[in-house]
Formats: sequence, C-alpha cells, structure tokens
Amino acid sequence: MSEYKKIHGIHIQSLASDPSNLGAGQVWYNTTSNQLKITAVLTGAWATGGTMNTARQYPGGLGTQTSGLAVGGTQSNKAVTEHYDGSAWTNGGSLGTGRYAAQCAGTQTAGLAAGGNAGPLVMDARTSVENYDGSAWTAGTSMPTARYYGIGAGTQTSALVFSGYDGTSKPAATEEWNGSSWTAGGNMADTRSASGGGTQTSAIGFGGGYPSTNVTEEYDGSAWTSGGNLSTARMNMAGAAANRDSALAFGGNANGQPPTNVTEHYDGSAWTTGGNMATARSNLGGLGTLSAGLAFAGYDGSTTNATEEYTGPGITTQICSSS
Repeated sequence: MSEYKKIHGIHIQSLASDPSNLGAGQVWYNTTSNQLKITAVLTGAWATGGTMNTARQYPGGLGTQTSGLAVGGTQSNKAVTEHYDGSAWTNGGSLGTGRYAAQCAGTQTAGLAAGGNAGPLVMDARTSVENYDGSAWTAGTSMPTARYYGIGAGTQTSALVFSGYDGTSKPAATEEWNGSSWTAGGNMADTRSASGGGTQTSAIGFGGGYPSTNVTEEYDGSAWTSGGNLSTARMNMAGAAANRDSALAFGGNANGQPPTNVTEHYDGSAWTTGGNMATARSNLGGLGTLSAGLAFAGYDGSTTNATEEYTGPGITTQICSSS
C-alpha cells in the first residue's frame, strides 16, 4: 500500500464495508472480508438466453429482460405470442389477427400491438390494434395510419407509434395513444423503417432503410430533433431504450449485406461501441433497456429461435487480493 501512496499521492482507504456510488478506478481495502478491491468499467456483453419455442423473423417485442413478450412474426407464426421470464420462453395467448413487424408497447401483463403486416408475402399493412392482459389479446381502437416495420414506445395507455412502411411509402406521421383515442404527434424529419423505443414523451428512433441509414432522431412529446448518428448504418436491426437519452442498437444489416453482430450504446448525444452479439442476425426482435436488453429470433442464415441477453455498460467490483 505504501507503493500506491508514492504513485498516487493518497493512501488506500480501509473500510468495514464496500462503498456505495462507486466510480471507475476506485480502490479500497475491505477489513471485514480482508480483501483489496478495485472498480472497473464494463463495456457491455451478451450471454445466451433461453431458446424460443417457435423460430420466426420480424417479431414485435415489449417488456423487460426478465418479463418480456414476443409478438407475432413470419410466416406461419404470425399469431404466436411467447413470454420470457429471464431464462425461459413459454407460450401465451394467440393474437386475434396474426401479423408480423407490429409496433408494440407496454408490459407483459398490459401490452399493446398496433398495426403490422397480416399478409403472407403481400404488403398487407394494418391499422388494427390489440391489447394484452397477460394471457389473452382483445381488439382495441384502430390507429389512423396503417404501417409495419415501425416502432412502438410507452405503455398500453400512453403509447407512441412512429416510422415504418405502409406498403407503398414510409409515413412521417407520429401517432399518440392516450388510452381512449389516437392523436397526431410531430412528424419525423427522415422517413424510414427505424428501430428505437422509449416513452411517449421521450422516445428515440435510429437507423432503418431502405436504403440503410445511420440517422437518429429524438422525440420530446411534441417534436422530433436530430441526435447523434449511429457508427454503423443499418436496417432490420432491433433496439431497446428507456428514453431518448439511453438506448441500445444491435444486429441488422446494411444494403445487400449479410447480418451483423454490431452493438452500440446511446447516451443522449453520441453512439459508442458495445459488446458484439454472439450470433450476427437481422430481422430480429428486441426489448428492454441499455443496461438489460434482450435479442430474440431473426435471420442468421436461416430463421432462428435463439435468444441473447445483454448486460450494459457500468461499474463492476473486482477482488485484487485477500488474506
């Protein structure tokens, strides 16, 4: 410890318990456990999760890493719903109208699935909405603009739908749901089929196609503004976001290119590189947050039922020595 004092000009603290509010590079000696400890920065990493019961592409996703929902998908799986509990998938209630690439919001026991494509191969964009109570879907109030490949954000009674494709064009319109009716929100500047998430008053949309882009936009409840560009332009990826200042982007592909395993973090102004996915894939589902994300299903050369769990950037404690 005397060498540490010579190098850094301070003594190592001796503490009976580990301190709270840890920062990077902090060092202390725990006198209770007789351990020298140091903090390190985690860049984020993926780990294998439970295998889905039904492989699919373009599922909707909502909820958290330990209480998530996969909604619909292609092609014969459009009505299938599965619950995730943090380790395993179980089947839930089937959608009333089978669809893929729906815009989803809410929680596992209070979910919303809006729009989507109900056709097997044709461009069959829908306006229909369904609500989930944890076991069954029931019809809700249709939204004004038919779309799929877009993003849902918020809750079952305070939702936001934006971006996507209506079968012929990419709508700029944003639509807000207050639990009883849909109203128009601010238009996006860059029309595309983006990824993203967040809440009705703090949402983010990033990437998308076609062609693939690295554009990011942030929503404050009334208007969209430009954010920092993704490092890697891509489409058909997934995202997870608590709000417009904290987001995770993963997977996808650039124009005509194979799927990627690239992961990026957003802090409200810029994207930085995170840990790569174990399996490169596009057309996948995503849910959760930057610190606890979930990637599932998609295309990795064939339709997959694989799941990966993300632990985002943060501070971890490491033991240097004990006596």
